Amino acid sequence: MKQQLVDAIRMLERAGIIDHNGHCSARRDAGSFFINTGASVRGALTVDDIVAVDMDGNLVDGSAKPPLEFHIHSELYRARPDVNAVMHTHPQWSTFLTMTGVPYKAVYAQGVLLGELPVMDSPLSVNTKAMGEKLAATIGRNPAALLKAHGAVTVGADVVEAFVLAAYLEENAYRQYMAMQIGEPYVFSEDEQKACREKLWSPGLFKKTWDHYYSKLER
Repeated sequence: MKQQLVDAIRMLERAGIIDHNGHCSARRDAGSFFINTGASVRGALTVDDIVAVDMDGNLVDGSAKPPLEFHIHSELYRARPDVNAVMHTHPQWSTFLTMTGVPYKAVYAQGVLLGELPVMDSPLSVNTKAMGEKLAATIGRNPAALLKAHGAVTVGADVVEAFVLAAYLEENAYRQYMAMQIGEPYVFSEDEQKACREKLWSPGLFKKTWDHYYSKLER
């Protein structure tokens, strides 16, 4: 699980979806989770940069401190028993949308899987329990949320799912942003969105997307 988390973070960094401050986690057990350390270099991450912390941020395994925003992860794990992985990214294109108040629209088949993304109306760091609880309430039962002028959070049943949704979110936002430079983007109809969800929400297709990004890593 540590290696899979390392691969996810490095792939997100390589794709420009995570920068020097992004962080991702995987549930370890009912009371703790794995997460990359706050000081780690995301593009050169190894399993030694993964620590385990409890829901209050106390180290369970490892010696380096977790990111200050560990509350994103702990509060989502508390609120969502179905969630086993959380990705907090700082993507460019979707953040442009929240900076200007433009709502995320489903303009790309895989982007449909994110639904109508809720937005946490604060650009501040989620570095307190109260802020983490606010984010968890914002996401609700959705697979993701945007953080105004800050970034995005995706959740999943496992690391692959959470990673792929983070990639799809930014791929959709890129297409939406670029289409807006020409005119008004076409938005998938309700029937088209339903068809996409039925066909594309698939572990096999998620793994295919994971393998595509994995192939770009320098081994």
